[in-house]
Order: sequence, then C-alpha cells, then structure tokens
Amino acid sequence: MTNLETKSFNNIRHLSIRKKTASRICSTQVLYEASFLINETDIIIEYYLKNHLIHVLSSLDIKNFDKDLFNSIIKGVEKNLPKLDQIISDNLSKDWSFERLSKTEISILRSAAFELCFLKQFNKVTIINEYISIVETFGGNTNFANGILEKISLSS
Repeated sequence: MTNLETKSFNNIRHLSIRKKTASRICSTQVLYEASFLINETDIIIEYYLKNHLIHVLSSLDIKNFDKDLFNSIIKGVEKNLPKLDQIISDNLSKDWSFERLSKTEISILRSAAFELCFLKQFNKVTIINEYISIVETFGGNTNFANGILEKISLSS
C-alpha cells in the first residue's frame, strides 16, 4: 500500500468513526431532552434533526451521521430504561446514589451502558472512549464516568 493509499484509508476510517461519534452525541442530546418530557421522543427527534444536527455535523466536519446507530441507541435506551438505570446504580460507588447524578450524566451513562450491555456492536474500549469524550465535551468529570463505564464493561 502506498503512502497516499494509507492516508486515504485512514481518512475513510476516521470519517466512519466521526459519523458514529455524531450519532452518539446526537442520541445523548435527544435522550437528555426526552428526560424532561414523557412520551415525546419522536417529536424531540424530529426537532433535533431539523434544528441541531447541522451543528454537530459541522463541528465534526462531516455531511451525515450513522442514523441507524442514532435510532438504535435512542430506542434501545427507552426500551431498557429500568434495566439500564439498575446497571448504572449497581456500578456506582457505595457512597454515591443514582439520584445524585445530573440529567446530563444519566443520559450519557444510559447511552454508554446500552451500547456496552445490549447493543454490543463495537469494541468496549472504543465505546468507553467515545462516551468519555462526550462527558468531557459536556463538562462532566471524565474520571468519574470512566470508572463507572469500566465497571459496567467488566460486568457485561
């Protein structure tokens, strides 16, 4: 493989990863908003895709995202919400309760736990790294989230 072919291959892979990153960011944001409204997820998705998706795509320098992954995460989290909340609760330290988590942390942890425990489509390290980046982007404590996600990944 020539140097140019190697660079092209790496760029293709990088583009594919960015599309999945966008899907994870978008699904987390939709789930965050949905945590305030019950039974309105389809309306939130429609509004989000129409008004906010372009900003995420622009920031990642991509033209589209992995819509299947986006939908899988949202629908999977909704379908498994009580189980996911229990998984998160079970993996918090004994001095920390689920109720102490912010809605942002809960949305991110639910999405990550769904991918780690139910979707199982991607490498666990990749999933953890992606969601730790999302935590960092939204101003959360990356060490705290990493600890929980590592524990979840070991138990899944």
